[in-house]
Formats: sequence, structure tokens, C-alpha cells
Amino acid sequence: MPTVATNPSPISRRMNGLPGWSELIGLMLIGLMIFQGIDRWLHVSTLGFPSLCIMVALVPYLLLRGGKVGRLFVMLSVLSAGLALIRLENAPEVLTEALTRAAFFQAFLTAVFTLQEAASRSSTINRVGLFLISQPLRKQSILTLLGTNLMALMMNMGSLVMIGTLARDRMVNDDTGDSGATERGWMTAVAALRGFSPTATWSPLALPPVFLSSLYPEVSLAETMMVGVVISVAILAVSCLFTFWQAAAIARKNHAPDAEAVPLPGRSIARLTLLLSAIFAAIYLSAHRLEMSTSAAVLVIIPVTSCLWLTVGQGHTFGSLVEGPLQNMVFHRLPIQAAETSVIVSAAFLGPVLIALFPMEEAAQVVIGAHLSGAWLLSLIFLGIIALAMIGLNPVLTSTLAIAVLGDPGNFGLTPLMIITVILPAWALAAQFSPYTGTATIVSRMFNVSPERLVFVRNGPFMVLSLTLALLAIHVSHPG
Repeated sequence: MPTVATNPSPISRRMNGLPGWSELIGLMLIGLMIFQGIDRWLHVSTLGFPSLCIMVALVPYLLLRGGKVGRLFVMLSVLSAGLALIRLENAPEVLTEALTRAAFFQAFLTAVFTLQEAASRSSTINRVGLFLISQPLRKQSILTLLGTNLMALMMNMGSLVMIGTLARDRMVNDDTGDSGATERGWMTAVAALRGFSPTATWSPLALPPVFLSSLYPEVSLAETMMVGVVISVAILAVSCLFTFWQAAAIARKNHAPDAEAVPLPGRSIARLTLLLSAIFAAIYLSAHRLEMSTSAAVLVIIPVTSCLWLTVGQGHTFGSLVEGPLQNMVFHRLPIQAAETSVIVSAAFLGPVLIALFPMEEAAQVVIGAHLSGAWLLSLIFLGIIALAMIGLNPVLTSTLAIAVLGDPGNFGLTPLMIITVILPAWALAAQFSPYTGTATIVSRMFNVSPERLVFVRNGPFMVLSLTLALLAIHVSHPG
């Protein structure tokens, strides 16, 4: 019977060290999170300036420690800022807006990533992870898909690291001759990829619902999240059916040996369910009883939850909490995560700057002059976001530009909620259909496979099916 790993978890064991200055970066990220949380909760506008200063101070670190695509986006941000200073009369206002948006994105991601430290050290989550990846192939594929979706609510991209680490440690060689991964490994990889992305459409810990609601103030976050839930269920349903069929075909063809199954950890699953319910309830009650925005509630509640989980749930004293998990989180985990998510933050900065630099009104007139029906326009938005993500453009940027070009959706017989309903699934699917996203990069790295082969070859049939069904749904729901 396999044993459950104790602290440190597989994630903690594989953390790479950073140079000494990462300690300063970690402290800056915590300061940014605190400033943004207080500002958005208590509306202390004076804290906006130190937040912007922190964002500027992070640029050299992101240029040195970010990935290739991340460094490119940071450099583009710097160049666009310089161009704005030269060409725009209102450059200070535009750059302040861009930095403010980037600061919020960075603070929000930092708050969500604090939960990873507690989750990665949790024996409860470890038990669930071991159960998911130790089942017969067909059952494992479905459970991995659904389990990654559940874990993503607490661990974000850390769920992919944990699933990948556990699966790699227990991989069974099925002698298929594939390079980089066995057939079981490939199925685990695509299942994790498909399970992770749907949470982006509705979770209060995900950026898309909060961000899109801010672009269309007339659409409440509650409306966006309810639409996101329906979209998430639809994506998960199609994903489960296709993944089961794919796993069954592989099992019939290759007769892959089954791993030694771990019994269902019922208590662990119940604890995680209660914890998630408590987190979401706390966010909801804070947003409605304390008159906080949902984003402010996340900035405050998630770090507090992480500390409580480590002390009450895992038995750390104040001293061991500071010297162990908090030190690792601030000095190592958060700087690493900031470097890995620099594309998203840079895209958030680029949006307002590019809108100010380029003639969006003229572009809008071109779109109006094309006399496209609502269905065709929504289809182009949907496909455009995914296609541009395939060449490295983050949906944060493309969504901002698309909404700026469209202007008033009423000109096309559409409503803001219709636009959001199309952008949400495009954003979620782009995470698994582009080899340049953090999702595909982490999964491919954990299984030592090419991200291009993972996305376009192994996940290619599902991509074709998903895009076909999504376009069909758009045209059926907007027949005009």
C-alpha cells in the first residue's frame, strides 16, 4: 500500500533556489498585496502611489527572471511606456491607469498564490492527489480531470505541479515507445490540462470574471460568475466524455498495466470540500456584509486563510510558521510565481497604453462598416482570442483590445453580457490550446514533453471538437 507523503510535499522538495535579492522581491510583493487590499477595501487612495512604485521596481527582476515570453512582454511594456511619453499629451494619466491595473493583477495573483504554500504542505491534498493518479487508466483520466479542477480552486497552477509530480513519481511504463511520456503519462497530462482551465470562467479566485466585470461595469460580478458556472459545467462535461473515450481507446489498443490503486480518501475529500465552502462563503459574506468588492475580499481573506490553514489545520506555532512556511512563501514561492506570471501582468499594463496609442475609434468604424451579424462578430471574437493566444498574446490583452474596438455592443445588436459569455470560454480554452500559456508550459515541463506536441497533437482532436461545438452554440443562440 503506498504511503502518503509528509512535509515537505513534492512541490516543496523541487523548489529551485533564487538569488539573495529574491527576499526583497518577496517583501515587495507582500507590501503590494497589503496596499492594494487596504486601498480596495477602505478606499485609501494614498496607498496607490507606493503600489505603482513597487510595480516599477519589479521590472528589472521580471526582465531577468521571467521566461522568454514573459521577458518579451515586459520589454514591450517598457517600450510602449516610452512611446506613450513621446506621443501622448496625457501620458501620465494613461501610464498611471496602466500601472494601477498591473498592480491590481499582481496583488491579486500574489494573494491567490499564498494559498499554494498551505495547500502544497497539506497531507490531505496529497492523499487526494495520490488517489487520483493511481486508478485504472479510464478512471484515472476522469478523476485527474475533475480533481485538477477542484485543486485549481485552491492551488491555481500549483495543482498542475502537484498532479504532475505525483504522477511522474508513480508512472507505470506501458512500453509504447513514445518519447517523453508513456500513454498513461500522456493521458494524465491532457486530463490535467483540460481540468484546470474551466475554473477560470467562474471562480472568485480567478482573474477573468473580476477583470471582465470591471470592463463592463453594468454587468455585476455575480452575473458574470453565474454565466461562468454554466460555461464551466459545459466544458467539463465535454472534456469528461471525450477524455473517457480517448482513455478507453488507448486501454483497448495498448493494454496498459494498471497502477496499484489507493483507496478513496473520503475524509480528505470532505475536508477539502468544507474548506472550499468556507473560503467562498467568507468571500461572499465579506463582499455583501462589509461592503467590500469581491477582489478586495480575495486580497484580504485568502492570505488570512492560508495562515489559519497552516496553524490550525497543520499545527504550526507562530515561530515555526514564520521560520518555515512563511519564509518559504515570501522568499521563494512568490518571487518564482511573479516571474512565471509576468505575461499576464504585462498584458494588463499594455491594454490601456495600446488603446491610447492606436486609433481605436477608426478600428471600430471599420468593424461597423463590415455589417457583420451578431453571431459572426461573436465567432470572430471567440476565435481571435484563441488564435492570438496560440502565438503568445495573452487574453488579458486581446480581450481589452476587442472590447475597446467594439465600443457599444448595442451597435451590433448585442449586450455586454453576450460579449462576456463569449470571452469567458475563449479565455478558458486558450489556456489549453496555446503552447505559450503557463498552463501548457507547466504540464509539459512536469511530464518532460514538448508543449507544442502536447497542445496540437495530443490535445488537437479535443481542440477541434471544442471549437466546433462552441461555434455551433454561438450561431444557434444568435441565429440572426
